[in-house]
Order: sequence, then C-alpha cells, then structure tokens
Amino acid sequence: MKIIQTEFMDMDDVHDFGDNSLEIGVGHLGEILSVVTKGQQLLYGTTLVYFVSIDLSCNSLTGEIPTDITSLAALMNLNLSSNKLSGKIPNMIGTMQSLVSLDLSENKFSGEIPSSLSSLTSLAALNLSYNNLSGRIPSGRQLDTLNSDNLSIMYICNSGLCGPPLQNNCPGNDSFIIHGDLESRKQQFDPLTFHFGLVLGLVVGLWVVFCALLFKRTWRSAYLRLFDEVYDQVYVFVVVKWG
Repeated sequence: MKIIQTEFMDMDDVHDFGDNSLEIGVGHLGEILSVVTKGQQLLYGTTLVYFVSIDLSCNSLTGEIPTDITSLAALMNLNLSSNKLSGKIPNMIGTMQSLVSLDLSENKFSGEIPSSLSSLTSLAALNLSYNNLSGRIPSGRQLDTLNSDNLSIMYICNSGLCGPPLQNNCPGNDSFIIHGDLESRKQQFDPLTFHFGLVLGLVVGLWVVFCALLFKRTWRSAYLRLFDEVYDQVYVFVVVKWG
C-alpha cells in the first residue's frame, strides 16, 4: 500500500490493476483523487476541496505525504497515524489554517518539524509521536497552549527531537544558558548606574518634599507640628532615661 502522486485524469477512467494493493494518488486536489483498491481505480472529483476530515489511519500506507494535500483549505481533521509513511512533513502544512486536529503518529517521518505548524491558529490537537523526527521542537503561542495534559506526549519516541516540552536539551543549550545567564546578570547590575540612580532618586525625593512644604501651607504646618511632637517625645524619653 502506498501513496503516489498523479496528474489529472478523466472521471470516467477506471483501470484494472490486477492486484490487491491500495494506492492513494493525490494530484491536483481541486480536481481529482485516485484510490486504487483490489485492482480497481476509483476517482473522486471536485468535491475533494470541500473535505473537512480525512482519516486514513491503520492502512499500512507507504511513501511521502503529497504536498498538494496542503491545498485543502477546508480540512479540519487529518489523521494519517499508524501507517508506514516516510519523508519529511511538508513545510506548506502551515497554510492549512482550518486544521484543528493533526495526527501523524506511528509512522517513519524524518527531518525537522516544520516551524510553520506554530502558525496554525485553529490547531487544538497534535500528535507526532513514534516517528524518526529530529532537531529542535518549534515553539509558538499555539503549540505551547494545545489541549493536552502533558505536551511532551505529542513528541515522544522521536529520539532526535530536543528542547521543551521534552526533558532533553538540544546540543549546546547548557553552555548557552549559563553564558547567557551570566551576561544578562552583568548587564542587569552596573554599580556605577546603581549608585547614580540612588543619589538621583534621593535628591529628587528631597526636592519634592521641600517644594511641597514650601508651597503648601497646610503641609508645612502639619510637618512642623509633627516635628515638635517628635522632639518633645524624644526630649522626655532622654530626661526620664538618663536624667
């Protein structure tokens, strides 16, 4: 069983292949989908562009994902799990803006996860586990907030993947983090800037208080009364204690 690319064919064409294989050929998706099963070729026409769900899981399909499948603008659910598909995940998958659920688990996909996945604003469920994917897991607001109790489950059993939400860091991450942390601390604390800011803040604060007492008679009177009360209390305390 395999997925193959085909060109446009006449809807009335039916060919006898004389075998029991299943072939799914995707060519110009706006026009034709060819399914070959048990030696008979079945053709589906323009209604393909209106598909909202495709589930071809558990069919032992081989080959690569046809790039034309990314032109299905109305597709909301794509399930190709539990097959033997290989190659890279198409970069154009990020153009499928209606996609809500994508399951490519339990295949033989390799290469990096397309960063364009983070642009799928409608995506709520993703499963890329049990493949041969490698590289850094892309991050993004949408990918970081998918509906999953444990985000790492979406990527498990891909020995080459690294970075959050998985626990294994990408090569060079540790040294980068340590070096970056030290540099950021150095940039955050500058003694000269700190002391200058401290003195400036003190001067500005005293000046504000002075201006308030100078121009606000009620504040000035209250301050003088408070000063007199504090002075009297201190004087009484000193006399009683040491007098």
